[in-house]
Amino acid sequence: MIKTVLFFLALLSVLPANAQQQPQVLASVHPLALVAASVVDTDNIQTLVAANMSPHDFALRPSDIRKLQQADIILWSGPKAEPYLRGFVARWPDKTWINAAEFAPAGASNDPHWWLSPTAMTGLQAQLAAQLGKDPQPFQQQLQQALEQSNAMLAPVRQHGFFVFHRAYDHWVAALNLNQAGALTLSPGHKPGLKTMAALRTQLQQGDVHCVFSEPQYDPALVEALVKDLSVNRAELDPMATSIALQADGYVRFLTSLAERAAPCLTPPANHH
Repeated sequence: MIKTVLFFLALLSVLPANAQQQPQVLASVHPLALVAASVVDTDNIQTLVAANMSPHDFALRPSDIRKLQQADIILWSGPKAEPYLRGFVARWPDKTWINAAEFAPAGASNDPHWWLSPTAMTGLQAQLAAQLGKDPQPFQQQLQQALEQSNAMLAPVRQHGFFVFHRAYDHWVAALNLNQAGALTLSPGHKPGLKTMAALRTQLQQGDVHCVFSEPQYDPALVEALVKDLSVNRAELDPMATSIALQADGYVRFLTSLAERAAPCLTPPANHH
């Protein structure tokens, strides 16, 4: 009899762990899903905006609202970056909303692409880890290593100016102390006017800008029109981490990949004087 009771007690102690499912985590964008994957099983992570889409002109579909309903924890970048989520924060206060903007470093640019801020992602990941009873230290150590590797790659070209397609990289630029000389557009929905293009081209002709970065989410024709015949390097930077698989070290791979893409482009062309 005692053995039977003990068996049932043992069974009961196991049951809650199995019966209690892991929380479902929804990330607004793929890079935030990569951060989540450091402490959450990838089967329990969903993403709202597909990696190959731009979050700037995103509109929620019924299937997206279902994803929001099913989620226990939602990682997002705040109302400025993702105004379409603002109403749901008020509607579902029982869900855990983790806003990356709340972990902004002091004096940070108000660029809403918080997933490119290592400081903000450290804070967001630590809060998610705390919610799940996990240790944030391994992620923090990996992130520190990724920043050290990035710094080593970019140190020889740190002073070299570059243009970005749109103002998505301010936090990454600040973290690595890079020389961002300009952007073709503040927001991808707004094409630069002739005056802006002429001013940017003048900067290129002066020879202080070594690289112009395009993005896979947008037509590179604008970059081609700007560079034309000038001997300026071109490369693609992807702020949405499209090519990075959802896995535990995905975010640190993403961060390192940006430096790997940027460093060769910032190295002056052989015929540059």
